[in-house]
Amino acid sequence: MKNKLSKLSSKASPKDGKDYLLSKDQQTETRLILNKHLAGLVENSRNIARAHTSQTAYEHGLVLQTAKNLDGAKTRLLLLAELERLVRSVNATRSFQSQDDLQDAVDDIIEIFPSLKVEEILVAFKMIRQGKYELFGNLTTNTLIKCLHKYELEHTIPQREKEHTTHQGAIQPPHFAMIDWQKLGEMLIVEPEKKSLEELGGHIHITADDLKEIEKAKEEHKKKNID
Repeated sequence: MKNKLSKLSSKASPKDGKDYLLSKDQQTETRLILNKHLAGLVENSRNIARAHTSQTAYEHGLVLQTAKNLDGAKTRLLLLAELERLVRSVNATRSFQSQDDLQDAVDDIIEIFPSLKVEEILVAFKMIRQGKYELFGNLTTNTLIKCLHKYELEHTIPQREKEHTTHQGAIQPPHFAMIDWQKLGEMLIVEPEKKSLEELGGHIHITADDLKEIEKAKEEHKKKNID
């Protein structure tokens, strides 16, 4: 599966400085592979977290938003089943009260963490079960979201930053990834050169009365400066 995904990636990579879109056949092949990936997650959901670390989940996982687009029902059922397992294994004094509460929590996870990998969420569930995140006796939607945010900060974001510092196989200096590109762009904005109306190819019609008003304004300006 990993080899197939890497081959597809190389087919879609830019060549000679140009961007190439996937052909219809490649799109179909990609979709088949992703659907197979999702089906494998659903069939082996209990073993996924055991087989992955936070690093391998990030590197080889299926993006949650992609999984939802492929098959929203399967994705929700997968997360719901694993969340139910988590609730059963955690001794929380305050937890989900109904199936609707669990389904709402799953929908919230999909909405709030679309860029996390499905495998990352399952690894985070495992870490919660192992007591690596303090629950203080509560396992509610709010607590779950906080744990996933913490997982993202501790594991996912560092992986993303590591990726961003690598460009075409060359490691960039650490400060390169910390540049505020928006501020830099604002600093590089150059004010356009001011041009006269004549240079811009325009013209204006001035009457004799207009000239008198202009001369009058000049005289008043001179008097003010003298005073």
